[in-house]
Amino acid sequence: MSLIFSLILPPFAEYPSLQLQPWMYGLPQTTFYSNDGPDNVEVSQVVDTLVNNPGFGTRCMDGNPIPMLPCSSSGSDWFTPPVDQSVSDIFLNGNWSMSNPSPSCQCSTPKRTTMLPDCPPGAGGLPPPQRIQNTTDTLEDLTGRNMSDFLLKTFEQSGKTRYGGVSVGGVNSQVRLTEADIEVVFRDLRDLLGSSQDNVTDELLQKSESLLKKLGTRDNVKVWFYNQAWHGVVSFLAVANNAILRGNLAAGEDPRQYGISVSNHPLNLTKSQLSFVALATTSNDVVVSICVIFAMSFIPASFVLFLIQERVNKAKHLQFVSGVNPAVYWLANFAWDMCNYIVPCLIVIAIFLAFQQKAYVSPPNLPALILLLILYGWSITPMMYPASFIFSVPSTAYVVLTCINLFIGINGSVATFFMELYDDDSVSRINDIVKQVLLIFPHFCLGRGLIDMAKNQAMATLFSSFGEDRFEDPLSWDMVGKNLCAMSIQGVVMFAITILIQYKFFCKPRLISGKSLSAEEEDIDVARERERVYEGRAQNDLLKIRDLTKVYSRKSTPAVDRLCVGVPAAECFGLLGINGAGKTTTFKMLTGDIPVSGGEAVLNGYSIRTEMSEVHQNMGYCPQFDALDDLLTGREHLEFYGRLRGVPEPEVAMVAEWGIQKLGLVKYSNKSAGTYSGGNKRKLSTAIALIGCPPVIFLDEPTTGMDPKARRFLWDCILSVIREGRSVILTSHSMEECEALCTRMAIMVNGRFKCLGSIQHLKSRFGDGYTVIVRVGGSPPALKPVEDFVLQTFSGSVLKEKHHNTLQYQLPYTQGALASIFSQFTIHQQRLGVEDYSVSQTTLDQVFVNFARHQHIEEEAEGYDNPVDTSDEKPLSSRKISQEAEKV
Repeated sequence: MSLIFSLILPPFAEYPSLQLQPWMYGLPQTTFYSNDGPDNVEVSQVVDTLVNNPGFGTRCMDGNPIPMLPCSSSGSDWFTPPVDQSVSDIFLNGNWSMSNPSPSCQCSTPKRTTMLPDCPPGAGGLPPPQRIQNTTDTLEDLTGRNMSDFLLKTFEQSGKTRYGGVSVGGVNSQVRLTEADIEVVFRDLRDLLGSSQDNVTDELLQKSESLLKKLGTRDNVKVWFYNQAWHGVVSFLAVANNAILRGNLAAGEDPRQYGISVSNHPLNLTKSQLSFVALATTSNDVVVSICVIFAMSFIPASFVLFLIQERVNKAKHLQFVSGVNPAVYWLANFAWDMCNYIVPCLIVIAIFLAFQQKAYVSPPNLPALILLLILYGWSITPMMYPASFIFSVPSTAYVVLTCINLFIGINGSVATFFMELYDDDSVSRINDIVKQVLLIFPHFCLGRGLIDMAKNQAMATLFSSFGEDRFEDPLSWDMVGKNLCAMSIQGVVMFAITILIQYKFFCKPRLISGKSLSAEEEDIDVARERERVYEGRAQNDLLKIRDLTKVYSRKSTPAVDRLCVGVPAAECFGLLGINGAGKTTTFKMLTGDIPVSGGEAVLNGYSIRTEMSEVHQNMGYCPQFDALDDLLTGREHLEFYGRLRGVPEPEVAMVAEWGIQKLGLVKYSNKSAGTYSGGNKRKLSTAIALIGCPPVIFLDEPTTGMDPKARRFLWDCILSVIREGRSVILTSHSMEECEALCTRMAIMVNGRFKCLGSIQHLKSRFGDGYTVIVRVGGSPPALKPVEDFVLQTFSGSVLKEKHHNTLQYQLPYTQGALASIFSQFTIHQQRLGVEDYSVSQTTLDQVFVNFARHQHIEEEAEGYDNPVDTSDEKPLSSRKISQEAEKV
C-alpha cells in the first residue's frame, strides 16, 4: 500500500515554465476595453488590433502558439443585450452623470455585514455593446463609461468570469508640460551654460530633454485586472503590449504574424536548497520504511509462541532430558525460524521489484536492500528469544513484543528523520548521537537503512542536473554499512545471551550448607538411611542423593531440606506428600529443571551438578503434566523421542511400535495427541519415559486421570520395568498405587523425609494399631457386656463407632497384640453372643494423613531462583491440607 501511495505522489523535478495568458483561468471569459482617445489615430490603431484579428494576446496568431485553445475564423457582430422596461425607465427618467452614472449599491453597515455590495436593478448602467470574439470570449465596449462604477456594481453578474481588460488613450493628468514647453526650457539652459553642440554638456542636455519628453507621455494604456487572479496583471499587461506592438506596425504588415508571449520561469534551486529539498522529498520513503518495519515487526514476535508453549508444558525440558543439547535446541529453532523468515523477506523484495523503486532495486541499491532484510532477521530473531523465558502466555508475549518492535522501529526512524530537517547545529549533534545509540536495535537499523538509501538516491538524482555525481555506495560505512555491521553483531550477541540464560549463567543458585539449616530431630529410619549414604554403603545404588537442598530467594524455609536416600537397581521408590511438600521440586532438581542450592545427587555414577548431560542419558522422565505436542500423533512422539535417545534410524519405527504396544495405544497411535483423553496422554508420557530403556525412570504421578483398568495396566508395565532390573522413582497420591508398586517409600513433609521404609514397616511403626469390628447377635443385641469385655481386656482401646449391633474399636499396636486379640475373642465369643468379628491393620492412608497434618502453610515459591519456570506446587492452607488428606 505504501508503494502504491508513492506512485500517486509526483516525483520532485524542476518546475516547467508557465505561459501567462488570460485563458489560464478558464473558458470562456468576459473581458472589456475602452477607447479613451477616439480622435487619436494611434489610439484607434491599437484599439483595432484588440477588437479585430488577431484580438487579445497571442491565442489567435498564425501557427496557434497556445495549443489546446482553438480560435474561430471571426467574431460575431456587435449587439446590446435587452433589458426590462423598468430598467430603461430608470435611466430615462433619472438625473445621471459621469460621477453618478447608475443606482447605488448597499454596502455593509454596523448592523448588517455583506461580502458583496447589494445592488438594485440597473446598477452599473445599461448593458454595454458587446460581441463574441474569435477567442470565444465576450468583449464589452466600455468607451465613455465610468469604469470603476461599472466593474464594481456588475461584479456579482459577471465578475467570476471577468479577469481583466484594457483602456487605451487615457490622458495622464499628472503631466503638466508639453513637448514645446520642454524644448523652451532646455534652449534657455543651453544659452545660460553657453554650451556648443560638440561638447559634453550639450550631449547631456539632449539626452535629458529626450528622457523628459518620454516621461511626459500623456496618452496611456491602462490595464485592469482581478486581484484574486494571481497572474492576471501580467497576463493582461501582455495583452496591452501585444496591442501596442501591432498598432505600431508598418503599413502592409499582417498583425497575426506578430506577438509577444510571456512565460514565468521559476528560479532554479541552489545547491543548499537542493539538499534540503532532497531530504524533504524522502518523506514518502519514510512512509515506505515505516510500512516495512510495521510488517516485519509481527514476524519475529511470532517465533516465540511455540517456544513459550514448549517451556510452559515442559516439552522443552523433556527434550533436554531425552538428550537434546540446549545449544543444539536453540540452533535448530533459529535455523527453522530463519527459514520461515526468508519467505516474507522474499515477498518484500519481490514487491519492491514489481514497483521498480529505484531507491531500493537499482543495481547498486538492491544488494543493500537484500542484506538489510536478511540481517534484520538474523538479529531480531534471537533478540526475541529471551522473552520466551519471561512470558507464560504466548498471546500476551506476541502482543507485547509486537508493540515493542513497532515502538522502537517507527519512533526511532521517524524521530531521527525529522531532526535532520532542522537546520540547527545543536539539533544535528543530538541527532548524530541518537542515531549511534539506536544502532543497538535491529528495528532502527532496518528503518534507518531504508531511509538513508532513499535519501542517497534522491540526492544523486537532484544533483545530476548540476552535472555532479553525489551517489554514495549504499554499502559504505556512512550509509548502510554501519547498520549491517551492527545487526551482524547483534545476532551473535543475542544468541549468546539466550544460550547463557538457558544455562542459568545470570541466575546463581542460593547455596546453603547443610549445617546452616534447622536440625530437627530425625526419624530413626531416615537417620539410618542418611548414615548409609554418608558411609558410602549406597555407592552401588543407581541413584544416590546426599543432602539435596533447595532454598528459594526471599524464603528462609527450604523447599527441600537435606534429603538423603539411595535407590538400588530393581527397586521402585515411592515419594509421598501433599502438594507443597517438595516432591516436584525434588524431581525438578534431579532432572535439571531448576538449580540445586546444596547437596549432591549421583545417577548411575554421574553428578547432577556437573554432568547433567550424562545424567539425562541415563534417565527417563514422565512429568507431572503431559509435555506433549497437540499436533503430533502418538507414533510421531515416540519416533521423535526415540531419535533423541539415540535409537538407530532403522530401529526407530520398531521402538515406537514397542511403546505403542506396551502401553496399549494401538487404537490411538495415528491420532494427534491433542485428541487424547487424560489417561491416554499419561500412557503416552510414560511410554516416552521408557523409550531407550534408561536405568532410572522418574514418574511424577503417572496414573493421574486414568480409569481403574488403565491404571492397573500401567502398573503392570511399571512392574515389568522393575523386573528388568531398572529403578523407578514414583510420586503419587494413590496409596493403593504405592502399595502395589513400591518396595520402599518415603513421606515428605515440609521438604524433609518424615519416614522411610517398606509399606509394612511404615504401617507397623506409624499406624494407629488395629481396627476391630464386632457384630453382636440377639434381639435386641446385648452390647454392654461386649463393651465391658473389650475395655477390661485390651488397655488403650477406643470405641470409634457404635451402631445397632456393631461396634468398631481402635486398638493400639503392641508386641503380640494380634495373637491376643484373636485368642481372647475366640474364648469369649459364645459367652458374649458375638456372631463374627474382624481384625485389620491401620491403612497406609491413615499413616499418610497423620504426617500430612504437620505440613506448614508457608508458600513454597519455586519461581524466585528460577527465571524460566514457576512452581507446580502451590501454597496450601490448612483447609486444603485436610482436603488433600481426605482425597487419599
